[in-house]
Amino acid sequence: MQRLAFAYIRRSSYKQQDNNSVEIQKQHIKEFAKRNGLIVPDEFIFIEDVTSAFTKRANKRKQLMMMGKKMLEMNVSVVIFNDISRMDRTGYSFAIDFYRPMLEKIPNLQVFTVDSNEPIDFENTNIKLNFLLFNHESEVKSVRAIGNLTAVLEQETRIRPGSKVPYGYCQIEKQLHPNEDAEVVNFIYFLASWGTSFKRIATFLDEARIPAPNGGTWNSSTIENILNNPVYSGNLIWQVPKRKEGQKQFVFEDTHKPIITDFVSQLQIYNRHLQGIYGRLDTPFLFLNKITCRHCKQGLITQNGSTKRNGTVYNYQYYVCKNCNYKVNTNEVHEKLIPLMLKKVYELVSSTEIQQQSKNFVLQMILETEGQIESLENKVGIFSRKLLQAKELNDRLLESQISSAIKQYKHSLEELNSCHTSLVRLNNSLKSDQFFSRFENILKFDLGDIEKRLIILYFIDSVILATDQQPTVQFKSNIFGDFLISKNG
Repeated sequence: MQRLAFAYIRRSSYKQQDNNSVEIQKQHIKEFAKRNGLIVPDEFIFIEDVTSAFTKRANKRKQLMMMGKKMLEMNVSVVIFNDISRMDRTGYSFAIDFYRPMLEKIPNLQVFTVDSNEPIDFENTNIKLNFLLFNHESEVKSVRAIGNLTAVLEQETRIRPGSKVPYGYCQIEKQLHPNEDAEVVNFIYFLASWGTSFKRIATFLDEARIPAPNGGTWNSSTIENILNNPVYSGNLIWQVPKRKEGQKQFVFEDTHKPIITDFVSQLQIYNRHLQGIYGRLDTPFLFLNKITCRHCKQGLITQNGSTKRNGTVYNYQYYVCKNCNYKVNTNEVHEKLIPLMLKKVYELVSSTEIQQQSKNFVLQMILETEGQIESLENKVGIFSRKLLQAKELNDRLLESQISSAIKQYKHSLEELNSCHTSLVRLNNSLKSDQFFSRFENILKFDLGDIEKRLIILYFIDSVILATDQQPTVQFKSNIFGDFLISKNG
């Protein structure tokens, strides 16, 4: 009787996507299974795509851990790998993170590679040496790769180092040029700039039958990767975190034609920041974390008692003050406040005086931030000189304290420089009227709940509510105050 077996395939990098690495490993595994009376159904083959076993321990590889879970659920004791290097390149993490925990639950566990009909003995000295050799080989490759990459990045000519070409671009003579998919990227950023979630954007694209970068369906992580990639603003940013000395981040601005504006990129980051402060955007409670009780001054919580009977949904949603023991139907609040809010926002964005005040505020904040940056840079310089003195005195304690202070100042500088970049981009968008023009037609269109929610977060400071008085809407005195809070924006 043939036994069931699982199989694990790992492809290390994007470069291997064009060399049939997965197909070759799968073929070898199937042939091995046939020779040894084993059956490996396709659904029992777990593929870890573009994952390094040198930079990721075994317990950080999702497909490997998922395979182990399925083996336990189905009580299957056999697993096949193409070779030992597919298991591990960290030294011995596969045995520690996967094999030994599995062996405790499946005592008859057998791990095979296709080049031997005998299961692997992880206590065998030769096996341990093989793992160490693979680890050393990966370290040598890593050092060599880092050296080649930094050599390209440090040269004066703007040549893009070899890597996967971003979706929406084609590459001609190592220069990026927008292709026919650029419109899809633009659409993704547009939806994100109005608060649409990653999952909903993916659903829209699938419903429109637009293929994902891999030719299949879209998922949230693909949308997130596109939205987090600075390449679409015309800039290249390369991180070399493993480099032990020297510059670890390389920024090249205006290296190619952008697909989206800096402002749109900035706006979707800011939207996520607002979501982190005030809660989800895709919610029926449009004033979530924005409503305060007039009597007790406490924020109102939400209550969703909706139900479904005979296929019909009955919505029972409320804003609740626990201290004063009352609740207000969300529809009642929304129907009363949303039209007033939209009208007021339209007036605000149409006012030349408000627009000029906003521009003046942002310019003032740019100047203040530049002053803070200069002050911190001076402190870093002073403390760096003090550090040299501490080293000359061989005062280890003082050296440690000064080094800690310098590290803290540099971290603050990083935050301030990020904030300054955000303000400069915001100032440019105000000059070109990109921000206020977004809201010129809000009274003409039937806005969705996410769009209404986002406008509330942009313009409203709070809503004061009570059962015995009319609600009061307090608009923000500074529309862009929250822009300064976001480290990444």
